[in-house]
Amino acid sequence: MTTPFAFPGDFRRLWIGQTISAFGDKVSRVTLPTVALLGLGGTAWDVGLLAALRFVPFVLIGSVAGVWVDRFPRRGTMIWADAGRLVAMGSIPAAYLFGVLTLGQLFVVAGVVGVLTVFFEVAAQSYLPVLAGPDGIVAGNERLQTSRAVAEVGGAAAAGGLMQVLGTALAILADALSFLASLVSLLLMRHREQPAVKQQKPRSALAEAKEGLAVLLSDSRLRNLMFASTTVNLGVATATALVLVFAYDDGKLSPGAVGLAFAIGTVGLILGAVSSGAIARRLTLGRTLATSILMTGLGFLLLPAGGQGAALAMLIVSQFLIGFADSVFNIHVLSLVQRITPPEMMGRVNGTALSVVFGTGTLGGLAAGFVGTVFGTVPGLVLSAGIICCGAVFVLVNPLRTILSGADEEVLQRSGASATRDKESRTAC
Repeated sequence: MTTPFAFPGDFRRLWIGQTISAFGDKVSRVTLPTVALLGLGGTAWDVGLLAALRFVPFVLIGSVAGVWVDRFPRRGTMIWADAGRLVAMGSIPAAYLFGVLTLGQLFVVAGVVGVLTVFFEVAAQSYLPVLAGPDGIVAGNERLQTSRAVAEVGGAAAAGGLMQVLGTALAILADALSFLASLVSLLLMRHREQPAVKQQKPRSALAEAKEGLAVLLSDSRLRNLMFASTTVNLGVATATALVLVFAYDDGKLSPGAVGLAFAIGTVGLILGAVSSGAIARRLTLGRTLATSILMTGLGFLLLPAGGQGAALAMLIVSQFLIGFADSVFNIHVLSLVQRITPPEMMGRVNGTALSVVFGTGTLGGLAAGFVGTVFGTVPGLVLSAGIICCGAVFVLVNPLRTILSGADEEVLQRSGASATRDKESRTAC
């Protein structure tokens, strides 16, 4: 029987704050577009723009945030990001109470929160290895992923209840208060980072951002993980945009039935998060990553397999498999990146990786419109599943395929560090 990992107190504070914040984030993702539609006469275009303003910043400034995080204390960056998001979100219920709330303010708030979230997420991913310790990285990511998955279920229900009791605009106060909870958890931390080593000759942010990309490309493990994640995210984003079209047009399902299937999919997210470590110990890490990728592709392939008569059953199975596999894949990819990347490069590598992830997600949404229109929904799902499965190729080749345990990973880490130093020496010469 495996003994549960004993987390340091500072990680527990981070986890509690992020759990509350995840619930608040889900509440605002429901309430913000509802305010726009029902309270301010917004349109579907306005709702789409609100969503874009929260996520496009990852594509545009992920690398910039990475440079910042490597230059300045990560805890301090997270504190300022939480404080800014608290003020931004809190301005919406305040403006509503004074009768001056407008769509323009919603757009500004969504953009500000999106930018600050980029800095917070890059800093948090870079700070977790310090707080959890080398042996707690996987377990720490499991806890955080589990919290996010539970928030997907509970946050949506909480949003409905809050809007019913407080009204749509005042319900957004819950998200503002969740940022306050996260802020307090950070202020209570005892850990303090060592100041970054100052360069004798200051370098430009662009030069430092290029270093993050160089590390991703020069280390074969990080490079393969990036290619695998990019391929999978492109396929998933394309397929996800087609799922609702298939469910309503081909499956003739009701919104209630679709909502039920998605809720069961979130249960898959939770189960995947809590079992990801055990799965990797049994299958090895490389096989776990490959299996989770193939399971994701299978989930989308199953969707049209039963025809209209079994559309609901197939949607439920599909969403469960996809949710389960998504948790396992994300936890181990993030944990492996955090264990491999040199601490002084963590922000730039994470920032660049997030830019790539969200960039392919945006591209996949656009590709879904093209594929669905030209080839149809079912061929589009099959094509997307094929793209996802291609991602397994990158984790079935060396050196990822041969990573069996933490000890093997340390050997690879030493060889990767040597290769990086050799490249830097050649560059210096």
